[in-house]
Amino acid sequence: MKVIIIGCGIAGLASAIALRRGGHEVTVYERAAQLTEVGAGISIWANALRALDAIGAGDAVRAVAQPLEVSEFRAARGHRRLMTMTAAQNQRVTGLRPLLVMTHRAELAGTLAAFLPPAVAKFGHECMGVENRSDGPVVRFANGHEDRADVLIGADGIRSVVRCAIFGAEPPPRYSGYTCWRGVCARPQSLPAGYTGEWWGSGRRAGITTLPRDRVYWFAVLNHPAGGRAADEKALVMETFRGWADPLPEILESTSGSAIIRGDIIDRPPRRGWSVGRTCLIGDAAHSTTPNLGQGGCMAIEDAVVLARRLSRGDGAGGLADFVAERYPRTTLITNRSWKFGRLAQKQGRIACFLRDNSMWLATRLLGSKGFLEPAMFDVGTVEPG
Repeated sequence: MKVIIIGCGIAGLASAIALRRGGHEVTVYERAAQLTEVGAGISIWANALRALDAIGAGDAVRAVAQPLEVSEFRAARGHRRLMTMTAAQNQRVTGLRPLLVMTHRAELAGTLAAFLPPAVAKFGHECMGVENRSDGPVVRFANGHEDRADVLIGADGIRSVVRCAIFGAEPPPRYSGYTCWRGVCARPQSLPAGYTGEWWGSGRRAGITTLPRDRVYWFAVLNHPAGGRAADEKALVMETFRGWADPLPEILESTSGSAIIRGDIIDRPPRRGWSVGRTCLIGDAAHSTTPNLGQGGCMAIEDAVVLARRLSRGDGAGGLADFVAERYPRTTLITNRSWKFGRLAQKQGRIACFLRDNSMWLATRLLGSKGFLEPAMFDVGTVEPG
């Protein structure tokens, strides 16, 4: 089949690789003038690594990723440890190693793009509309170009144009109630390679995780009205997290102000019906999620495997409907869990935080870490039809 993919992000690239392996003719259209990925670090859990293996890209991604050896949750602005997990402990619980690797979004995108011939991706093509005709969907672009496909895949993010063609006008994405700063800097000597930690305060939290080549990816989250901006974001985030445990102040200080990204955390509540005829949504266009579980990119990579497997049976519309039926329960579970986890982590007030922190501490000692790690134990299967 001839497949058009709108969007050259993680979902679009992974799906293009998977579909080409299945023998389909694939064209990826991207509105940007070149391959770009907005963001900093991205977590690739074992479920996504297995999906990458299924499309032949697992080893290449591992080569640009940092395996995580020690994971922590801390409270009291990072001064109190609630839970520590090592890679060896996680392996005993899950049977998986590595359970989690970290990489930079741009490096992940570049690695995936290298699996595609240059002519597959066409940049500078902004999708303006989709028409679902009986002989296949037709896509129109802002530069006047038009193309028809047997199957159209919308991988164009949370504000997807293809989604509008399926659902019509929708409310804006759902705001979580918190904003987030992100950055990458050099790894301090006090922070071992292979470390990741999330530190909780009152209405704010921070995450620190190491990347390849002695770098650190960090994020800092604050309960705040939507749309907030500051003239000096670096000064604001440093003041907001003043007094937190080392090395967070050093990490914030050493990050260039121009490299700090701020964005409100948003998603969309789960909604069925990602496909109409031979047009379908994947990734954030279908099931955007908050980043609290680190599974957004992983879900997109899983989508690629299932999409290729379902379309391998040759029936475009039926294959897409089967794809949605298989993926909706899994992605809905992750979206809802991530939303609830964010609400828990962003608790505000002395009593609420005391109850949250001590409940987390007690639960991990009574129940262990398996419940927290369960999303990563999922196996999406292979591209070949089952």
